Amino acid sequence: MNYFSKFRVAIWTVIVLSAVILATVGTMLYFINANKPERQTSADNKRPPKIEHFFQKELGFSAEQEKKVNEFGVVYFKSMGLIFASLEQKRIAMINELNKPQPDTVILNQLADSFGTLHAQMRRETVKQLLRIRSICNPEQVKKLNSLNEKLIRPEGIHRKGPNHPR
Repeated sequence: MNYFSKFRVAIWTVIVLSAVILATVGTMLYFINANKPERQTSADNKRPPKIEHFFQKELGFSAEQEKKVNEFGVVYFKSMGLIFASLEQKRIAMINELNKPQPDTVILNQLADSFGTLHAQMRRETVKQLLRIRSICNPEQVKKLNSLNEKLIRPEGIHRKGPNHPR
């Protein structure tokens, strides 16, 4: 085969392989976007609708109970948002301190302690929210809520549990 024939074969090989790669990437992007659930937000743009209707679905709340849960949710998500913002500030401060040439362990320990305090505050807010919801439940709904508490108050790192995890 002469030089020009080899060159043509190489060009056509590159063109065919490029087409295959583009088709593969296009197919992957299509299926990623087609299988991704749409993240719709509620009217107040603060929470996804599935959270608003979780208790209605699981506990069979009436419209009035659902309205109360939504009111409770506004208070809950507002307080949790403030806690999450504080946690983010602490996280950034910790990273900044760790990146210094001589990190101050006293400051790092204080930041770690404040993480614990904020985490405890998050758990208290969650407990308050569940107690508020429980206050509007009838006895049958209380039983269902009690069975859901384990799912609602998840252990840390549930997404990281390994194959030997007891749950």
